[in-house]
Amino acid sequence: MERQILKNCPTDCIAAKPRLRDLPCGICRGGVSVWGHGVVPYFTREISALWPSVLLACICYTDDNLSLPWGIDEKERNDRMKKCLSLVLALAMTLSLSVTAFAAPNSLDNFVTTATYNGQFKDVPAGHWAAESVKTCYEYGLMKGADKGFNPKGTLTVAEALVMADRVHEIFTTGKSTLTNGSPWYQPYVDYALENGIVKKGDFASYTAKVTRAEMAYIFYHALPETALPAINEIEKLPDVTASTAYSRELLGLYQAGVLTGSDPYGTANPTKTITRAEAAAIIARVALADQRQHVLLLEDVVVGDYVVIAKPSFVRLYPQIDPAVFSLNGISGETVVMASVMFDKNSMYRGQSVRMVPVETIEKIILSSMNCLIHDLKTTEVTFGNVEAYCTTAIAEDAGKLLYCMMFTYIVGDQMQIVTEISSDETLLKSMANNLRVGGSTASPKL
Repeated sequence: MERQILKNCPTDCIAAKPRLRDLPCGICRGGVSVWGHGVVPYFTREISALWPSVLLACICYTDDNLSLPWGIDEKERNDRMKKCLSLVLALAMTLSLSVTAFAAPNSLDNFVTTATYNGQFKDVPAGHWAAESVKTCYEYGLMKGADKGFNPKGTLTVAEALVMADRVHEIFTTGKSTLTNGSPWYQPYVDYALENGIVKKGDFASYTAKVTRAEMAYIFYHALPETALPAINEIEKLPDVTASTAYSRELLGLYQAGVLTGSDPYGTANPTKTITRAEAAAIIARVALADQRQHVLLLEDVVVGDYVVIAKPSFVRLYPQIDPAVFSLNGISGETVVMASVMFDKNSMYRGQSVRMVPVETIEKIILSSMNCLIHDLKTTEVTFGNVEAYCTTAIAEDAGKLLYCMMFTYIVGDQMQIVTEISSDETLLKSMANNLRVGGSTASPKL
């Protein structure tokens, strides 16, 4: 905030006292509405109007020094001056600490805490998956309790969704929430949503009906302008959403903004299903607070051969010239690397056998020989894919100074020994891929 200079003072103080020009605005009534250099973050004309009364009652500015407007000796003048200046400084500090920054129009900065959560909702224990979102919604005044608790499993109606969306929109635009119940109780919220373009007339046959996940996405996508929901994820499609799906644009938009993440690693949206209060809390917290939005890499399935289905990020490209399949992703923000491959060793001696006939040491030697980089922390455990017995080998590879997490699954199907190798610089992503890898239609057990 720039320090602004007094102009057009209605008194003679500037003409008589040149140094007054160097004071920040707000000292006299001729100043503009913003005072100071960051003592109070946002000052409106109404607040700055308090400062002339306080300061001019205490001081006037001379060419030589500060003096009081009444006639007293120099010692008493100085004593009073110190007291007055102390008063002014104390008032400034008090206002800076006690006065909440005035709302800026249309800003996410308007979402501030208004309460402290101390476990008021006993039905949302600390270990609940939505505990942090519920806490956020309570402290920021975005959601209230229900039925002497939070009722996390309770479903929402369209009207209840509008209440929350209106609250988000009103705080974003004005810094406060003012709407109250009417007759019927939800009518003021419906009127507000219609007036502000959150919904349109005729969108809903009944406001008391259960809201679907797609309808929830539609409502909250329009609770803020699109500029407040910038894309942070490169997601172009969802497994159960097509162009003909109701509110597909809004659903995809909230995935791209990191507000929605789906019910599984594939990003399944379940657009026609109802939504719980716990799920709504997660959505609302992410809409209001940008730092709670999620960066996600959704998976998609690729069939390799007759037995293997590899779950991979949608960005990963297939290189069919490499036998049988190699996937590679370089650079989501230049940081994430993903690779998956399947190696086949065909031999009639494998038919009818389990991979457990092969010593773990032999499996690890095969793996080490296939990796053209430094490998350490090698560890092998037994897993199963349905009826198929397998080894799961984890390791850490170093390549060009970057640590890469590795996971290899070795098993025998028919007359082939197969090794599925998955590598990523993102350990969480790697585990998601590994847990969704399918051999013979089954995922690995136990999960990683």
